[in-house]
Amino acid sequence: MSDHRPPDAVEPPDPFEGLVLDEEFVRAATVSEPSARARMLAERWRHEPPVDPGGRRWSTDGPGRSRRSRRRGRHELPGGTGRFGRLRRFRSLSRGEQWTAALGLLIVLLVVGGVLFEPQRAHTPQLARTAGGPGRPSPSVDRALPGGGTSAGSRCGTHGYHRFPAAPASLSVDGSSGPALLLAAHGHRDLDAGRAGEFTFDLRIGPGSGAPLALSAPLGPDGVAVEIEGPDGLLAGAYGLAATVEGAPHTPDGRGWLVSSAGAVAHVVLPAAALCPGVDAQALAAGLGPRTDGHNVLTGPAPYTVTVSLADPEVAELRRSLGVQPQGEVLAVTNQVPVRASRPV
Repeated sequence: MSDHRPPDAVEPPDPFEGLVLDEEFVRAATVSEPSARARMLAERWRHEPPVDPGGRRWSTDGPGRSRRSRRRGRHELPGGTGRFGRLRRFRSLSRGEQWTAALGLLIVLLVVGGVLFEPQRAHTPQLARTAGGPGRPSPSVDRALPGGGTSAGSRCGTHGYHRFPAAPASLSVDGSSGPALLLAAHGHRDLDAGRAGEFTFDLRIGPGSGAPLALSAPLGPDGVAVEIEGPDGLLAGAYGLAATVEGAPHTPDGRGWLVSSAGAVAHVVLPAAALCPGVDAQALAAGLGPRTDGHNVLTGPAPYTVTVSLADPEVAELRRSLGVQPQGEVLAVTNQVPVRASRPV
C-alpha cells in the first residue's frame, strides 16, 4: 500500500504510548458525573417510585417498607408512638442493646413488685403482728351464732368489756366461799372439713354452802358470756351461749338446775364465728395458757385473758343468806392463774 502522506508530514504522538494499566492507574481513576438521563430518572423516581413487572413498588428503604408503612398508618400515630412503633424501634436495636433493654425491664418489674406487695404485710393485721400473735381485731357487728348465742362483734377492740359486770372470781368450791364458778379446762379443737373450729370451756359450779343453788336454764336466764381480751382489746366474745350441765338434776319445775354441795360441771362452746375479724383462732388458742419454762414451771400469766360469766338472781339470794361479800348475781372466772414468786435459794 502506498503512503499518501506528504514527505514533510509529522506523525502525531500516540496518547497511549507508555501507558501501564496497573493498580496505581486504577486507584487514580476519578468518578465521572452521572449522565443527564440518570439524573432525570433519579428525580422522577424520587416523586414516583418505579413499578416492576410484578406490580410491586420499589423503595429505597428496602423490601417490605411500603407494607410496614401502611400498617403503621392503621395502628400508630404519625409520630410512631403506637405498640408497633415501639416494637419496630426495639427490633432496630442490636442484639446486645435488646438484651440490655430486657434486663432493665426485668429489674423495673422486680422493684415495682416489691413496692406493691411489701406494704401488704403492714396492712394485713395478722401478718403485721409478732410471730405467733393472733392478729389485731377489726370492728364488726353482733350476729347470731350457730348453736345459739350472739357474737359481741360490735365490741371488737374494746378494752374491759364484759356482758355481765364481773364480780371477783372465787377460787374454791369447798363450802366456805359462797357460790363459785371455776374454769376446770379449756382448749381449741378443729372440726371436720367445711366447718370452722371452736373453743371449749369446762366449768365447775358449786353453791359454797350446804344449801343448794338453783340456776335457771340454759345456765342463768341470759345464758353464758365469754370474752377473750388481749393488749389490743376484745379479740372474741359472745353472750347467750347455751351449756351442757352434768352432775346436777333439774329443778322441780324443770326449768333449771339444782346444784348441790357436790357441785356440777358445765360444758360451754364458743364457735370460731365469735372471733373478731383479723384474729387467728390457732394463734389465739396458743396464748390462753400461762407462760412456763422448760421445766413446766409457771413464769407468767397467760398473754390473753378469758372471762366466762353468768348472772342469776338466785346467786345474789344465796350470797345474802350466807353473808358473803361482795354480793351480786354474777358468777365469773378467768384463765389467769396467780403466779407465786419463787423463793431465792
